[in-house]
Amino acid sequence: MKKFFFHLSCGIALQLTAQNNFDQAEIRQQIYAEETKEILFTLASDEMKGRDTKSGGYYKAADFVAAYFKRNNIQAFYPAYRDSLVTDSLVTYNIVGSIGKYIPGKKTLLIGAHLDHIGVKGTEGDTIFNGANDNATGSTAVMQIAAFLAQHQWEQNILVALFADEEKGLKGAYHLAKRLKEEKVNLAYMVNFEMLGITLTTGTNQVYMTGFKLSNMEKEMNKVSPDFVRFLPQAKELNLFKRSDNYAFYEAFNVPAQTLSTFDFQNYDFYHKAGDEGEKMEVDNMNQIIRTAAYTLAEMLRKDTVIEMYPPTKE
Repeated sequence: MKKFFFHLSCGIALQLTAQNNFDQAEIRQQIYAEETKEILFTLASDEMKGRDTKSGGYYKAADFVAAYFKRNNIQAFYPAYRDSLVTDSLVTYNIVGSIGKYIPGKKTLLIGAHLDHIGVKGTEGDTIFNGANDNATGSTAVMQIAAFLAQHQWEQNILVALFADEEKGLKGAYHLAKRLKEEKVNLAYMVNFEMLGITLTTGTNQVYMTGFKLSNMEKEMNKVSPDFVRFLPQAKELNLFKRSDNYAFYEAFNVPAQTLSTFDFQNYDFYHKAGDEGEKMEVDNMNQIIRTAAYTLAEMLRKDTVIEMYPPTKE
């Protein structure tokens, strides 16, 4: 198992603009593979001890994210970015930031991913479950997308969250969803990122969406970036919509809250195994997905696209 030591690179130079005249060339310059790899390999390093609270590694990862947010002009939504909760008698916290000044009552988008993994297991061999694909990749995506969006001014509130204790039953997401609901946050929709490190079987620069037929989110995303979001039959068969952090916000707010992923149960053999390490990730494709997601979300925000629920189905 290789080690990857902390290297806190200088944040992207930020310049808030009155108008969002970005394009894909700009995104290529600002979301680049070298930084994608650096963040990913840091979060999936042995020093993070599998990003679990019991091992202590989760706190190191959370500090790394908070420092990145601060450098990239992402404001703390709660003091020190921390939304605290207790799981199994241990205090932990979601990391929650705001892009621009949060204005109560204004339409809000939440972008999130779970930061935690399953820690250290066993006493022989490779005992650190680094969780590169699950979910250092999704966390990396949220961080880089947030840093890009923070360079522009938006009419909507944008919150970004890295969740604790997803592996223990979506505990962090449920805690934050309840809190935001009590604080009367006007959540319009939520986009969650999960396991993006291996190319989807259908092709490069593609993701699938859980809860595909529950809203018009897929349709609107594909209007901006054609063929980016695909339907995965296994996602419905395995009820993945209810198995990631998006579901907590769907339940609390009854708004579109869906997950983008590339792990299709055929393309990667190391789910919840010690072998889930950074060296196995396909960083170039992952970086392209992050760029496409950033551009897609930015265009949806610029146009103030309405994301709405479809009538209930069996999904």
